[in-house]
Parts: sequence; C-alpha cells; structure tokens
Amino acid sequence: MKEMENKTISKDVIFWAVDAQEDFMKPSGKLYVPGAEKLLPKISRLTNAAREGRVFLVSHGCIHETDDPEFAQFPPHCVRGSAGAKLVPEAVAERVVTIANESGGKLPEDLAQHQQIVLEKQTLDIFESRHAESLLARLPRDAEFIVFGVVTEYCVRFAAKGLMERGRRVSVVLDAIETLNPEESKRALAELTALGARLITTDEALKRVGAPTELARGHSSRVRT
Repeated sequence: MKEMENKTISKDVIFWAVDAQEDFMKPSGKLYVPGAEKLLPKISRLTNAAREGRVFLVSHGCIHETDDPEFAQFPPHCVRGSAGAKLVPEAVAERVVTIANESGGKLPEDLAQHQQIVLEKQTLDIFESRHAESLLARLPRDAEFIVFGVVTEYCVRFAAKGLMERGRRVSVVLDAIETLNPEESKRALAELTALGARLITTDEALKRVGAPTELARGHSSRVRT
C-alpha cells in the first residue's frame, strides 16, 4: 500500500467531509437541512486547512440519476449534472479530484498531488461505494479521522461508524454538523461516542493541524488594531 508522502500534509489527521452539497446546505436546495447554511463558515475554515496543505481532505457526496431508488424514501435531490449536486464553494479545495462511483473510476496514483479527494455515492453509506475501501487503505492507519457535514443521523453517522468499524480513530466536529431530527441526532451521537468517537469543536480540529483558531484570529485582529 502506498501512503501519502507529502510532508506538508499531516499524517496524524485526516479531515472527512460529508455531503456538503448545495441541495443540502442552501435554503434553496432540494433537500435543505434547516440551519445547514450556518455551518458554511466552519466548513470553509476546515477546508482552508486543506488548501494550506495542513491536512488531507476526503469528501463525499450524493450523485443520483433521475430515477434513483432512494427517491422513494427522500425527495429527489443531488441529481447528476444539477447545480444542487455540486459541493458548496466553501467545501472545495484548490487541487481536487472527483472519483465516480463506477467500475472504471480510479484513484490517483499519488494522492499527495491533491489536497482533496471527492467520492461519489448513491446510498447513505459511503462504504457501499466502490472506491471508499481502497482509498481508506491508502491513508495513514493511525491517523485521527475528523468528520463533519450533514446529516448527523444519516450520512455522518454512517461515515463515522464505518471508519470506526474499520479500526480508525474518529472525532466528530459537533459545531460543523447539522441534523433533520434532533432526537435521532442525539441517539446517533450517543451511539458513536459509545463506539469510541470523540466530540470536538472546529477550533479543536484546526488546532490538531496547526491552523489558526477563532481565539488566535481574534487575538491577531486585536494586535493589528
């Protein structure tokens, strides 16, 4: 297995962003998660750590065909080629590659040439997609995987639980996730913490990779004035 070799990327931490797409994050979205737009400043700061080369960012998002079976459970959303299927700008780094959930999709030879890998999926569980397992196998096994995005009780839960089931350490960024059902969210977070996940803040996640926190930024502003 070939691990990342770029020394500017932390091997101790991997950021893992879940479904930060227009249809979920924006009030105009087809399956808007109420309050999700308030996460955008946090997601932007977390993504910026990848832009600065401090951390490797794995992202995934739903990409559905117009007749997707999932639409029997949820309203149509994130249809291939639509504006709603795109990641919000706040969640996109500069050097990014997207891997289709198809047999012909291939991971890059050298992951370290990219700041961000985006995996497409058609179900709630990213580990049901074709390339998640092979990508995970090429990431540092002892890293802390820091998960954020939407929705807490669905795809965030599946991602965090799937990582832990595969022997990875997981932290969930509590102020960078949003839910559709608060009670189900509480149960999901209780399940994840019982399995060993830690609940942290955006500032704590950024501190892990040496990125500026709100406290540091506020102090810097006061010094300048």
